[in-house]
Amino acid sequence: MKLVLHFLVVFLGIAGYSFGQQTQGKAIAPLPRGNMTKTEILDSASIRILYAFNANDIKIPNSYMDLQCLEIGTYISKYYSYWVFNNDSLVWAWKRENPSAQSIPIRLGILGRAADYWSEYKYSEWFKNYDTNILTEYARMPRLFSSNQQYSEIIPLQNWTILPDTLSVVGYVCQKATCSFRGRDFIAWFAMDLPVRDGPWKFGGLPGLILKVYDIDLLYTFECVKIEQGKFLIKQYDFSSYKKVKREKILQLQKKLNVNFIKVFPRIVSNGVIEDIDYEALELE
Repeated sequence: MKLVLHFLVVFLGIAGYSFGQQTQGKAIAPLPRGNMTKTEILDSASIRILYAFNANDIKIPNSYMDLQCLEIGTYISKYYSYWVFNNDSLVWAWKRENPSAQSIPIRLGILGRAADYWSEYKYSEWFKNYDTNILTEYARMPRLFSSNQQYSEIIPLQNWTILPDTLSVVGYVCQKATCSFRGRDFIAWFAMDLPVRDGPWKFGGLPGLILKVYDIDLLYTFECVKIEQGKFLIKQYDFSSYKKVKREKILQLQKKLNVNFIKVFPRIVSNGVIEDIDYEALELE
C-alpha cells in the first residue's frame, strides 16, 4: 500500500479537475477473491499503464473511483482494477498467515471513494485476444448476487476522427480523436510516441496508445497517471464458475442492480427508504 501511495505522489503532476460523474449505485461490493493461486499465464507484457477512473481530482488518489491497469502483451491485453487486485492479494496473504482466525478482513488495501459499493467497471476484468479477435469480460457481481458472469464478443472497433489538437498527459504529447461508440460520444487523447493500438476498457484502434478518454457528458473518465516498462506476466484467474451470458443481458442486469439494489434484494433496508438512482451505463446499446 505504501508503494502505491508513493508512486501516485511522485507521478501525479497533472492539474486537478472535477467531473460531473456517473452516480454509483448502492449494490454491495463483492468479497475479496477466494483463491489467488489458481492462475494461468496467458502472455507477457512489456508495458503496463495505470489509469485513474472517474477521479474527482487527478492529484488526489482517494478521490478516484478506482485505479485501473492495462497490460499489453504480444497476443493478449488485460484491463482490470489495480486496487481490487491489490486488496485481494493482501487479504489472501493475511488468510495464509492467520489460518485459525475466526474472521477475515475484507479490506486491507486502497479501494478508492465509495469503497463499500460495487461498480461493474471496477469489479470486471477484460481480456482482448488479438489472435482470435475476441474480447471477453469476466464480471464479478455484487455481494448477495447468485453468480458471477462472463460474455465474449468480437473486439469492438471505434470509428475515430483524428484532429490536430494536442494535450500533454504524463509528459507525452497526445493528439485528439473523437468517436461515437454504443450510444455515447467520446474524446480521446493518444500518444504517437507510444505506437500501441490499445487503450483503457474497450477503447483502441488509434495509431498510438490512448492515455486519456472520456464521454462528452463527463460521466466516465479514464486518465493515465503512470506508465511502466518491464516484464509483466498477464495472468488469468479461474473463471470457470462464471455463468456465460450475452452482452446485452448482462448490461440489463447491471443497470437493474445499479438503479435499485434494494428492490432486487428487498431484505436489505436502507433507512426504510427505497429510492431509484439516476443511473446511466457507459454502453447505451
